[in-house]
Amino acid sequence: MFSSVFNIEVGKIGKNTNLFDLGSNSLNTIKILTMIERELKIKLNIKDVFKYPTIASLSSHIDDILTNYQHLYLIDTIEKKNHKEFPITSQQLGIYLDSVKNPDSVLYNLPISLRLNDRVDIERIKEGFRKIFNEYSILRSKYVEKEVNDTVEINGIIDDDMSLIFEEYEYENVNTFVRPFELSKGPLIRVGFIKNEVLLLDMHHIISDGGSIVFIENELDNYYVKGSIKEVDVQFSDYAVHFDKKKRNGEFEKQIEFYKKMFDCDYNVLNIPKSEKYLIDGPKDLEENQTENMSSCSQIIDKSQSTIINKYVTDNGISKTAFFMSIYGYVLSKYSNQDSIYTSIMTANRNNYYTENMIGMFVSTLPVLLKYDNGDMSFLNMIKQNMNVLFDVYNNQDISYSELLTSLKLKKINNSFIYQPKVTFDTNDKESIFVQKEIQNTFNVKNSELINENNGNLSKFDMELCVYENENDYHISIEFNNTIYNYEMIKSILESFVEVIQQIGQFNNAMKEIEYIPLESKEMIINKFNSNVSKEENNSTYIHEFIKVSKRYPQKPAIIFNDVTINYKELDDMSNSLAYQLKQFGISRNDIVPIISERSPYFIIAAVAVSKAGGAYLPIDKNLPVDRIQYILNDVKPSIVLTYNTEKKLESFDDKFRIYNLGKHNFHDHCNEINIITEPNDLCYVIYTSGTTGQPKGTLIRHFNIYNYLRRYDDENDYCLNNLLKRDHIEHVLAITNFSFDMSQNETTYSLIHGLTIVLVDDYIINDVNLLSEYISKNGVDLIKTTPTRFKLFMENDEFKKSINVLKALILGGEDLSSDLCREIKKYSACRIYNGYGPTECSVNCTLKEIQDIDNERITIGKPICNDKMYILDKNMKPVPIGVEGEIFIGGYGVGVGYLNREKLTEERFVTCPFNIENDNHCRVMYKTGDLGKWTNNGEIIYLGRNDFQVKIHGHRIELEEINNAIKSINEIKHSIVIANSKTSGEKYLVCYYISNEDMNIKKIRNYLKLKLPMYMIPNYFQRIEEIPLSVNGKLDRKALPEPDMNDYSEEDFVKAETQTEKEISAIFSEIFNISINEVGKMTDFYEIGGD
Repeated sequence: MFSSVFNIEVGKIGKNTNLFDLGSNSLNTIKILTMIERELKIKLNIKDVFKYPTIASLSSHIDDILTNYQHLYLIDTIEKKNHKEFPITSQQLGIYLDSVKNPDSVLYNLPISLRLNDRVDIERIKEGFRKIFNEYSILRSKYVEKEVNDTVEINGIIDDDMSLIFEEYEYENVNTFVRPFELSKGPLIRVGFIKNEVLLLDMHHIISDGGSIVFIENELDNYYVKGSIKEVDVQFSDYAVHFDKKKRNGEFEKQIEFYKKMFDCDYNVLNIPKSEKYLIDGPKDLEENQTENMSSCSQIIDKSQSTIINKYVTDNGISKTAFFMSIYGYVLSKYSNQDSIYTSIMTANRNNYYTENMIGMFVSTLPVLLKYDNGDMSFLNMIKQNMNVLFDVYNNQDISYSELLTSLKLKKINNSFIYQPKVTFDTNDKESIFVQKEIQNTFNVKNSELINENNGNLSKFDMELCVYENENDYHISIEFNNTIYNYEMIKSILESFVEVIQQIGQFNNAMKEIEYIPLESKEMIINKFNSNVSKEENNSTYIHEFIKVSKRYPQKPAIIFNDVTINYKELDDMSNSLAYQLKQFGISRNDIVPIISERSPYFIIAAVAVSKAGGAYLPIDKNLPVDRIQYILNDVKPSIVLTYNTEKKLESFDDKFRIYNLGKHNFHDHCNEINIITEPNDLCYVIYTSGTTGQPKGTLIRHFNIYNYLRRYDDENDYCLNNLLKRDHIEHVLAITNFSFDMSQNETTYSLIHGLTIVLVDDYIINDVNLLSEYISKNGVDLIKTTPTRFKLFMENDEFKKSINVLKALILGGEDLSSDLCREIKKYSACRIYNGYGPTECSVNCTLKEIQDIDNERITIGKPICNDKMYILDKNMKPVPIGVEGEIFIGGYGVGVGYLNREKLTEERFVTCPFNIENDNHCRVMYKTGDLGKWTNNGEIIYLGRNDFQVKIHGHRIELEEINNAIKSINEIKHSIVIANSKTSGEKYLVCYYISNEDMNIKKIRNYLKLKLPMYMIPNYFQRIEEIPLSVNGKLDRKALPEPDMNDYSEEDFVKAETQTEKEISAIFSEIFNISINEVGKMTDFYEIGGD
């Protein structure tokens, strides 16, 4: 048998000969199995051959079976009946339904072109085709529907009156050869010639597959040379009847159970990055002209590398299919961020000796789930694990994918893997009627020069990777739907596939250590995208720069606040006065000084004064609950707190620290210049943000960090905030951001070191858009920095729209920016629009992007600003390719110190940077943001949201667990879940699901939370549920949570609107929140119905 299959003399094969040393592949292995089945009447499976690869071991295994276990290895016997009518097989059914649905499609045509040797006898070739056509009844089949017992059956009919027609072509009109077949008429085979040079063959896939084409070519060659073809054992119609009988008898139930067990887990459809156009336009009906939507990308693995592969699989006893498919799955797991890869493999499905030499459609697409969740497993062991999975799949290939979809409700597969072993021919090259070098290409169909490449495209998947084994190399090709994926992404996947193969010498290492990004690509995303490094020294502080500016522009307005104007000299003098007093109180370098103030110039004066004294200022929102203020102050343990009109908030703290009222300070005393002891590495400010433990955490920012972002760079090529804004000659900056939000640094500190005027808005104006609009116009505001949500609300006011015509620049940040908002802004203002990104821990903004081509490009957060570094990494802290989702890490000069009194959390979030090859001390650490993003080809980043339970609401970063902890402190509530949902407008809102013995009074819950949390952290909806829904893997199943509605709210206080004004406001609420007017009354709470 080995001699026959491998065409080697018997004398050269010994008992210890290993079939894989002879170059065995899946086709050869199946041939050996079918020969054993035919000669010895036992049925082995492919796993047996891999387990017993030598003649001695395999023979011993067979002897053992024949002696003891023959009843377990019985062959499947098919009776020869020459049925003239047969039920359509599972493999044919899907093809039939698609073909009937799209009768003008050539998607299921199998065209090939074969170049003929010189001086062949065309008439003898035609005679051979007629012989084959008459011998194999499947070539004379047609397919019809008939009604039986109120159900429609699809049957194949053998029409012996059919005849084969030969067509003649010139090279100029050969493309007309491929055209649709009519399944109900036939014949479903078409033969043509181009002169005496090329043979054209086209068959419908319903009667043929790749193995059939190989068989026909061999038979045609044999007839031409020897004058005979093989005798048919049984016809395809006999096979179909036999197969249908087994199916009706329930003999395939075990196979269904196998797949049921495989997919009894949490799995998802493969989700590799789609094109931006697809994400914007959405899916379309691709059935019609599907071939036009398919493109391909290919690469050759050369002879030297192929030799290494062949030796590796032989030495390690693994199949080439498992080798290549495992790499395919591994690469997809990296590009999709999925540990389980749901894919499919095409198998020949000729699993008994009857079908070995049968023409027909046998190929099966079988679903496979490959696991890559154990990153510590060696790559080789992972291949072996997958090989066992594939062996099991091969043993359960009689059931079709379409049947599994129906019976098990499997998700639809969108990708496939094909391995095509080296094709061998029965005839001698010298006697063949075909040019041998051409034959290797013809079986790939798509490589024919003579037939339109798309006509041969058989991929029914969004993506399909094919590995073709040739004599000396491997041809790797990925076919893909170009309406879903772009070429660059597929090319990157293919390059990663080849890169992993290059790592073959490292396959004993853990999976997570195997590189998959080519060195050149890695260099780009790690270094080139982060090449914006300034050569200028960063050895100053904002306070030193402010003093220089105050001397340069002493009379220039520094702050405008209603009717009060403070110039730079006055601000310098007043901050000197307060700094002197702070020093008298003992404030020195790195001492933290909280400031709790109304919106007034006093806050800005205090912040400057603290910096001059050497301390770090801590802004605290005066509207925070007392409990939260108490926690922050207990965490900081300050010696002094600066206040202005907020003393009542601190009445219970008198004995713990000094409370100094800024309104009572004499700013005319001690105004002389003081000695500044502040250095770049000293703390500049502390900002408290939401914390995962249920309590806020204090972020520590040094002068060095914030100065890198705000400073002036003399080199105009440096990409930084100032170089972007100075183009517009900004003079007046609107200050509307809460001082406890680091975004306010753009309004205050940036202005002070560049000699700009801060147009400060008070608490009253900030809540009246009409007054705000008037304020902007009156003061000639050039620059506004705020969140998109806030600006969108402003844009609902007509007066505000008019006022922004004076704007020169607008910086939006803190949350997602929509193109719709940008378009709306451009209607009323010619200002430049910037999108900024950066967590508090990294000094306001780390990236910036001027939004220009709103209609033709997706809005990004831009590229890193000067001296900042952006990395997008996977869970193993390795870079991800361009276009692939990963977690954003930030390195460089803007990264802060860490968290106050949170050493463990600091170690978790501020990690050692593995990419600091220049050993820059300021780039030692990078911050783990928890944000998701992906690189674009031009080095910009698309922000994709959070990867944990932290969300952004109106620019405020919120830890949902903190809200949860506050809610769970209510005695009656046993368990709660807080999630962030999105409205159709894209705006986010919070929903609380809780478990309790009885319904709770929502108003009481809200009133309780008002004592614990800021208003923006209180959920908009509260809904009682009976239990927490879980997914198969035990995780929270968010999709199973019910949608909140108005019935969840207490109606005990409902009073119908009475006055005309109440009715008009009720109507507005009803329209905005999309709820019935009957559910909105005079006591309806704006926040309780979803207001924000």
